[in-house]
Amino acid sequence: MRHRITIHTRDITSPAHGSIDFSETFTGTNKWAAIKTLQGVTVFDGVSQDANVTHEISIRYDSSVTSETFIQLDDGRRLKILDVMHYEERDDYMVLLCTDRGLDEAAKA
Repeated sequence: MRHRITIHTRDITSPAHGSIDFSETFTGTNKWAAIKTLQGVTVFDGVSQDANVTHEISIRYDSSVTSETFIQLDDGRRLKILDVMHYEERDDYMVLLCTDRGLDEAAKA
């Protein structure tokens, strides 16, 4: 595990009165990870839609990491977690199947 990533939880703020735009805020913790890029892997989500898996990330087990969590790489790209696999059910490691969500807006500036 030689890559430093940030695990973000997302909070959604309701739009102000008269607006239709909600806002997302992310809070994160840093972790060491092993990152493997993938090609040609597809998973199906809970509503029968397929998503291309672009990255497989292995981290130490953390029960707070779910498919509602996001990962930010050190170059500013955000990854959406599609599936969380609890490696060998031993609370040692977990494997996260992710898809590239694009650059973080703050990283573009």
